[in-house]
Amino acid sequence: MSAQNAIAILDSMFDLFKQMGGGIALDLQWLEITRRLQLVRREVARSADMAFVAAKLKAHAAHYAATYRPHEGSERIRTANTEKLDKVVEQYSILRAHLEQQVPAA
Repeated sequence: MSAQNAIAILDSMFDLFKQMGGGIALDLQWLEITRRLQLVRREVARSADMAFVAAKLKAHAAHYAATYRPHEGSERIRTANTEKLDKVVEQYSILRAHLEQQVPAA
């Protein structure tokens, strides 16, 4: 098991967050996020805290995917989408911090 590998997998998800849009592409990105979280879980020894944060990340990503609406020029909808995506990124950052704690000092 390697926290370093888990961090690399988690970091590769960040590009998916930046690309999240709508329609079929959003569904595919959501599936890929789920797959990569499974890979992260296989790489590291999970603590209860880390498992909780990973579950929150998955839940926020699912919520974003399920509630995304094309903004079509509406600032209100664009802002709502951005706020939901920010919550996904926040949970990603927390999970990454948990993984960094598992990396042995050089």
